[in-house]
Amino acid sequence: MLLPAAAQAAAPSLPLAAQVNAQIVQRQVNEGVAAMAGASGAGLMPGDLPAACEPGMRSAVAGMSNELVRFMQGTFNDPAYQRTFEQQLAQAYSPDQLQAFLDRSAAGDLTTLSTEVMSAPGLQATQDAHLARLTEQADQAMEADPRLQKALVDVRAAQDRCDAVRMEAEES
Repeated sequence: MLLPAAAQAAAPSLPLAAQVNAQIVQRQVNEGVAAMAGASGAGLMPGDLPAACEPGMRSAVAGMSNELVRFMQGTFNDPAYQRTFEQQLAQAYSPDQLQAFLDRSAAGDLTTLSTEVMSAPGLQATQDAHLARLTEQADQAMEADPRLQKALVDVRAAQDRCDAVRMEAEES
C-alpha cells in the first residue's frame, strides 16, 4: 500500500521528528508538569504545621506530587497522540530544520526552542486540542488511578493526624 503524498514526503523526517518531540517538546511539557505538581504540593502544606506532624505531612505531599507527575506525564505522553504529533512535525519541517532544532537543544533555552518548534502551523492547535481532551477526562481518569487515589488518602490521613495534634495542643 502506498502512503499518501504528504506522508511519503514526511517519511525521511519521521525519526528526526520523533527525536525533536522527545528531546524538546515532551521534555518541556514534562518539566512544566513537574513544576506545576511541585507548586500544587507546596499549596497542600499549611504554614502552621505542628513540628510533630511535619515530617509525615511532607512525606505524604511528596508522594502525592510524585504520583501526580507520573499520572499527568503518562496521560499526556500517550503513544498514539505522540505518533500523530510526530507526523505533523515531520510534515512541518525539513530534516535539516529538525536537525538544527536538535543541535540547539543541547545548549539552548528549552522554553524558547520549544516555542519555536511549536510555531509551525497547526502544531500548537494539535497540542491544545490534546490537552483540552485530557482536561475534560481528568477527573474520571484520576478517580480510576489507584496509585493516585492512595496518595490522596495518604495526604488526607496526614492532615487528619496534624489536626489531631493541633487539637491535643489546644486542650493542654
